[in-house]
Amino acid sequence: METNNTTKIDMRNVPASYVSCFNDQCPRCHQCLRWMVGQSNQANGTISTVVLPTVLKLKQCPEYRSAEQVTMAWGFSKLFDDVKSKHETPLRDAMKRYLGGNGTYSRYKLGRRLLTPEQQAHIIGLFRAKGYTEGLQFDHYVTTYNFDD
Repeated sequence: METNNTTKIDMRNVPASYVSCFNDQCPRCHQCLRWMVGQSNQANGTISTVVLPTVLKLKQCPEYRSAEQVTMAWGFSKLFDDVKSKHETPLRDAMKRYLGGNGTYSRYKLGRRLLTPEQQAHIIGLFRAKGYTEGLQFDHYVTTYNFDD
């Protein structure tokens, strides 16, 4: 949906700690995810961490984040469909190490966190290193904004 030539962000998908921006004078504001979040949050929010206007004095904003949508993924069942039992535990352990442990692995498995394209490529690489090349896909995919910094 469009509002003043700006895509409205569903604030339920934005992490509570995500930095917003309200600097309308910035030449790149309409392409910046932080600015879009700030515009979307004005109707509901009362408090936020923000980019200060002093950033406008710089040549480039160090807080700029591209508002391009990416395909995120979650769920690992399909990845393990054709995996030999001798490779299951080593692959799962490698994924847990990469993702930050059991709890984080579970969040990605259950869809509470979404895998970035870079994370997806790394995990697919783990399976390829074991000789698996066919049917390497995650359980679910969604096109959304990447709020990871």
